[in-house]
Amino acid sequence: TSLFLRVEVCSAQKAEQTLPITGKPILTVFANYKAGLGDGNNVSGFNLDRAFVGYEGYFAKGFSAKVVMNVETQRDENGNTKFNGYLKNAQVDWKGYGFSVSVGLVNLKQFSEQENFWGHRYVFKSFQEEYGIAFCEDIGLIAGYEFSPVISADIALTNGEGRRFTNMDNHYRYGTGVTVKPTEGLIFRLYGAVYNIPKFLMDGDIIQKDQYSIATFVGYRNRYFSVGAEDNRVFNYTFDSQLDVNGYSVYTTINITPQLHIYGRFDYFDTVGNRQSNEDRQAIILGLEYAPIKQISISPNYQSRKSFKDKRENFLLVSIACKI
Repeated sequence: TSLFLRVEVCSAQKAEQTLPITGKPILTVFANYKAGLGDGNNVSGFNLDRAFVGYEGYFAKGFSAKVVMNVETQRDENGNTKFNGYLKNAQVDWKGYGFSVSVGLVNLKQFSEQENFWGHRYVFKSFQEEYGIAFCEDIGLIAGYEFSPVISADIALTNGEGRRFTNMDNHYRYGTGVTVKPTEGLIFRLYGAVYNIPKFLMDGDIIQKDQYSIATFVGYRNRYFSVGAEDNRVFNYTFDSQLDVNGYSVYTTINITPQLHIYGRFDYFDTVGNRQSNEDRQAIILGLEYAPIKQISISPNYQSRKSFKDKRENFLLVSIACKI
């Protein structure tokens, strides 16, 4: 009997070792041509906003792993743009029995549903990323559980320094969210986060406190259109005890044909408190999107941005995305 069991175990191990590892390449390119109108007419030219490449492999028993490198343009202190490369993702994932877990340099879920409903990241960033409320990626752990097709929840424990730094102190960022899908196409989401002051952002000139944020989102999608609205509240914004933020974003996409869409978005970002900053802003985006194939999107669009203390800037762009 022991010989039989030994043969069975060895055979099972050998079979598992010979299971094929499947996977897919990851490639994304965002580029545009941008021309200023009116007060912004000194801005024009071709831009490469970001390009990232990587690979995601799928293993046995629900495990997978992903590594992605990213290159994007950044402005220096003189207003000049330059390329900057960094590691975007390096994570191990597991899914099974309704659970999901991601560990490493992971994509955060704080505004993932909002970004999916907006659907035009290559044209304009999602609200929380654009206005510096939350990171896209951080080092740590994300876990979720689907109680039913209607309701799910997720938690996040990360270093809080984003992708730029490894852990510099014993301070963290904590977050938890609940997603409800009561009927097909309709979604509600509530997310809250506590952000301890990272060591590299400590400033002795102001009274600092941990930053707290609450985000609510509602979206609806069918074959003809999608519409989403989000409200974002941040207390002790940038860890300043005398500065809070209110902001909302509404956006919609109308499907003319499976390949042709029109879309629009309005952002409002408002600082409140005893130390109001100059960052109160509005943004309007209107565009037409054409996808000749699934992997390519081309979008002529108009963008208008205004700070309450500055003149409105208007731009015409032709934005292009390639994703596989």
